[in-house]
Amino acid sequence: AGAAAALDPYDSSFRSETASTDPLATPADAVPAVRPIAAQESSGGSHSGSHSSAMRGAAAMRVLLLVAVTLAYDFNDPDAPHTSMAIRFDGEGRRADSRRAFEAAARFTPTTSTLVNLGVCYMRMASASAHRARKVELYGLSRDAMRRGGELVQDDEDQRLYGENWGHLMTNFEIEHVPFDQEEVLEADPQMCGAPPPAHDDSWLKRNDGSDRDGLLLHRVPVEPGIDLPRIHVNDLDQYQHFLERRDPFILLGAADWPIVEKAKDGWSWLEELARRWPKAVTDFYPHNMLSHSRQSPYLTRLSTAVEELKVDPRTQESKFRYETKGGALEGRYMHLQLTPAQWLELEKSDIPVERHVHLENDAWLRSCLGYPDDAVAAEYHLKTHWKILLVGARGAGMFNHSDSLQTSSWHLTVSGRKWWYVCGTLSNESSSKCFEGVVGPGEVLYYGRGWSHETQNVDSPTITLTDTAVHSRNYAAVADKLYGECTREVLDFKFSGALCDALDTCYGALYELYGGDEPYSIYRPWRDVASQELIEKRDRVSPLDNNYDGRNYITE
Repeated sequence: AGAAAALDPYDSSFRSETASTDPLATPADAVPAVRPIAAQESSGGSHSGSHSSAMRGAAAMRVLLLVAVTLAYDFNDPDAPHTSMAIRFDGEGRRADSRRAFEAAARFTPTTSTLVNLGVCYMRMASASAHRARKVELYGLSRDAMRRGGELVQDDEDQRLYGENWGHLMTNFEIEHVPFDQEEVLEADPQMCGAPPPAHDDSWLKRNDGSDRDGLLLHRVPVEPGIDLPRIHVNDLDQYQHFLERRDPFILLGAADWPIVEKAKDGWSWLEELARRWPKAVTDFYPHNMLSHSRQSPYLTRLSTAVEELKVDPRTQESKFRYETKGGALEGRYMHLQLTPAQWLELEKSDIPVERHVHLENDAWLRSCLGYPDDAVAAEYHLKTHWKILLVGARGAGMFNHSDSLQTSSWHLTVSGRKWWYVCGTLSNESSSKCFEGVVGPGEVLYYGRGWSHETQNVDSPTITLTDTAVHSRNYAAVADKLYGECTREVLDFKFSGALCDALDTCYGALYELYGGDEPYSIYRPWRDVASQELIEKRDRVSPLDNNYDGRNYITE
């Protein structure tokens, strides 16, 4: 649950150095961001055989020169072509060597270009990292390198290079909630720079390096193997205090043997029946896999149409949506159906039990302050915060590494199929980050806590997941802070109505009374006393009935 935030700085590109002493300054097969030397055209109408032979000879000599220079390259040689070698290593997938070469270029030839290149390298490493502490450290290194580069600007091109990439960095700081005033910067781990593969080359998808999890996954995942997610049966939960208190991620077994799991053994049939029950339901449909480097916004689509489109192989079958094969697009479509309180109540009539395990029941506070399930503000809250979601995807579909913007916790029941999860964060009894992975099957529930990043990939077609947001004694204060910040300062841009924020003013007390005991909650002054007049008027113009699915935007029928 929670809106996902994209973490993708790959628009930031490296700039090659073109000094004459650098024999690899602009290699024709460098990464796409580097412009190759233009081919010289003959002044005559055609090339003679001897001329073609000479060209082939020159090309062969260049290959030999490249091999010789690569073999002779020394990271510690102040005169070596470090930037070009860094770009070459990056294009060859040798990310660790690329990082070392960029560092050497910045050390021996500190210019705006070499320092910004190094900052981009660190930024890519940070974005690719699933470890929060490492991510912050690397972003700090990126900031420092780019700052130094900005101090050395000599001309307009330097200013453009610095300005564009500094802007990318600041965007990522905001998206990933990086503290800009972080002063302690530690040495970067020797890992890859994280540059994406060339758009024209899909060989990276076929590497036999175990990154497809031994053939289980359709698409390889460029992350190191994680620790197996703990699998705890509900009857044994009392033996594990940290799982009982939901301090750490785990897979809960035996708590969700619900009718929905039995009914959805044939996933497609269950989805088709659901579409008949909810003919007006609108989904966020993603014809492009969000694991792709080239990502696009979803299309608002009727549930029945989305179900049929999920079955389509857009490369060989007719589809309502264009399938783009360029830019590293991966197969695997999926959809999100944001569930309203009314839809959830309908599921409770036949598919999920009303009385559930305490870990899977999270609506008590909503009833006390939002008029759940009947009031319009309750529906608005569910839709705009992505509180409860039905997620469905084909094999290979997934979500890039992200953390939930509302900083809540979530449980995810696999209804049908199997889903691979990769979750990273800091354990409750440790100070360092850890990554866990595992496959969650039908009737099994994954739980992760606040701030844990996660990446997914569906193993089967279809894979159906039901998810709900969990508020409890360990995260209620953070949830209250985020909601109050949204009402008073628009920190999340959820576009809440004034009526919803008025209702939330009573929810902070309800949360503290339910989970915080005697803790004071008087810090939450009425939002109208804190927000600007402009924001108050803006929110009052929004109706609780206004949302993305109300027909104001085009819906694919």
